[in-house]
Parts: sequence; C-alpha cells; structure tokens
Amino acid sequence: MNSPKHPRIIFLNQMAGPLFRELAEDISQEWSPSLLFTGHPDTLKAERKEFMRIIPAPTYDRSGGYMLRLWSWFKYLFCAFFQCLRTNKDTILFLVVPPFLEPTAYFFKKLRKQRFVVLVYDIYPDSLINFGHLKNTGMTARLWRYMNRIVWENADIVFTIGNKMAENLERMFDSSKTVAGKVIVISNWVSTDWIKPLAKEKNEFAKKYDQIGKLTVMYSGNLGQTHDISTILKVAKELKGNDSIRFMIIGEGAKKSIVEQAKSEDDLNNLTVLGFQPETVLPYSLATADIAVITLDKGSEGLSVPSKTYYVMASGAALIALCEEDSEVALTIEKHDCGFVIKPGDTDAMTKAILELLRDEEKLKRYKTNSRSAAENFYSRNNTKLYIDALSAYLNI
Repeated sequence: MNSPKHPRIIFLNQMAGPLFRELAEDISQEWSPSLLFTGHPDTLKAERKEFMRIIPAPTYDRSGGYMLRLWSWFKYLFCAFFQCLRTNKDTILFLVVPPFLEPTAYFFKKLRKQRFVVLVYDIYPDSLINFGHLKNTGMTARLWRYMNRIVWENADIVFTIGNKMAENLERMFDSSKTVAGKVIVISNWVSTDWIKPLAKEKNEFAKKYDQIGKLTVMYSGNLGQTHDISTILKVAKELKGNDSIRFMIIGEGAKKSIVEQAKSEDDLNNLTVLGFQPETVLPYSLATADIAVITLDKGSEGLSVPSKTYYVMASGAALIALCEEDSEVALTIEKHDCGFVIKPGDTDAMTKAILELLRDEEKLKRYKTNSRSAAENFYSRNNTKLYIDALSAYLNI
C-alpha cells in the first residue's frame, strides 16, 4: 500500500460537491489511500475518512465576472499541477472543468507515463457555444476541441453520465484509442440514505417556511442564464390566487435578481425565495417539495444531465421538467412514470400540470412513489461500484 504522501488516485475537482466526494470516497476505500484536491466549502468541512486525504484548494469564485472566474481557475490549475508533481506517478481522475486540467494531465502522461481518467459531466466548449458565450467557428472553440481530442484519445478511460452525451463524445474523438476503447456511461446518483422522503409535519424546514398543508412547487439549484426561471415565475403569478399552492425558488446566480424583482413587482406572496442552503439542510429542503422543477434549455439535450434530477427523485417529489422530449431528463421521467415533460416557456402546460396534480391526489402519490423507487433501484450510491469495476478492468488496479 502506498504511503499517505503517495495516493493511489488523485481526484481533481475544484468544486467537488457531495456527488463527486462520494465517488472519491468509495473508490478510495477500495484502493486507499487516495487524495481529493478541492476548494468546495462543504467538502472541506466534511468528516474526514482515514482512507482519503482532502487537501484544501483555491475555490471557484462565482461572485464576480468572467475575469474573476478565470483567475480562480488559474489558481486551482497552478496548485493542482504541483500537487500532481509531488505524487508518485499515481492515476489522475479529473473533470473537464477547469479546462486547463486537461493539458496538465496530458503533460504528466508524456513526462512520466502517468495515467489519467476523464469524467465528463458537461461537454465543453459546446455548452458555451449553445448559450452564445463562444462562437462555434472561433479560434477559442477550435483550439478547445483540438485539445479535447488529443487529451481524450490519450486517456485510459473517458466516463460520462448519459447515453446522448456519449453519442456526442464519440463523434468528437476516436474513443478506440483509449485503453477502454469506448466512452463508458454511468448515471449519476444520490445517497438514498441521506436524501429521502420526510412528512412535512416532521420537517422543520417545511414548518419554518409555512409549507404544511400546501402543494409545494420547488426549484432548487443554480439560477443561471441558461435556466428557464421565467416560466416558473409566470406560473407562480398565474396561480397566486390559489391558496393551496406555494412556490419555492432556492439558489443563487445571474437570474436571482429577476426572481426577487418578480416577487416584489407582481406581489408574489405565494413565492418563497432563498439562497443556497447548507449541505446539512439539503435533506429537509428537498423533502419539502411535492413537485420539483428541473430545467434544461433547448440544445443542451446531449451536453449535460442535471444531477439534481436524482436528488429530487430520492426526496420523493413528482417532477416537472422544462426541457425537450428527446433529452436524458425527459427519457428518465418517461421511463419511470414520475412526472411531466413540458417545453421550456410553455406556461399554460405547466400551470395545467400543477393544477392536475393538486386535484388528482392519487396521480401525485403515484409519481412521488415512482420517483423514490427509481432513485433506490437505478440511481443510488451503488453506481459508484460501476466506476470501481471499470477502473479495475482497464487500469488493472
């Protein structure tokens, strides 16, 4: 066994939340000791495991503009480089964001034959192009794609989290050149022992925000430019005269000001607006939702899969997905019969769906039960074992 200074696997993720931390923990327990280098505040406060070292890193700065975000990426890259340099040629497992990690892993492979594994949660630069932040034919996009192809073809394994994402990736590089010989798809998950249904009468969060006896429609997550928050706000305005329905929007991001403005100007007394909740509160906040709203903008179908989908399913909420019908989220809802798929911007359809679930208690109960059952059977933490199996098969560790 390696000494703690020379971990078996180096996990690089600047903002390693619960999902990635659980993956790192479960892999590390199999091949300890390993190392997680992250700046995520909650992960840095998490209980330490003897089989995995967590080393503090520069955090990702969301508070400012693009230059501050870029600077926080560079700081993480600089520190991650020296963290890898100090290790004993151990396998690097990293996300594609920050993008500068890719050439770092490639450099160490060429310098000292250090092996690396890529995990693709979101496909870049295509996600940025889709939302108008980059030009498809611009120099930055072309260089980024070239870098992706070179790095991914030199990886031992390229993992991703959805079949449509894998199809896109297979068109971007020759996966047969990897040790695995293909892109490996493993769905994200949620710890179903941590996130689970809880009756509102026993839920202090639900009590605190006056959700007892109400149908709670919740959006919890980033309030970024790419999220269809305006449809939720329009529906909240449409239904503000119905005292049986309450809306909650929990999160931070560029559209937070739009949410607060709508609440004030449209007198949305049926809407509660909160910032991101501490990790310790998450089981209670998510369990408050009767209906959880997931948003995925048009064009994102094969570029990402919102991990929050599995969290709200574990909490036992019915789902309303504002997305295209051929997206991974839509296919998940259809497969497990746990909610509605509605095109982004279709206010009337969303209003109708909420009122239908308010009137039809049996249908709401069925959707909620199916959500929880699917999380337990298909999207639980057992999925980390699939990573362990793949690493064992292709890295011979």
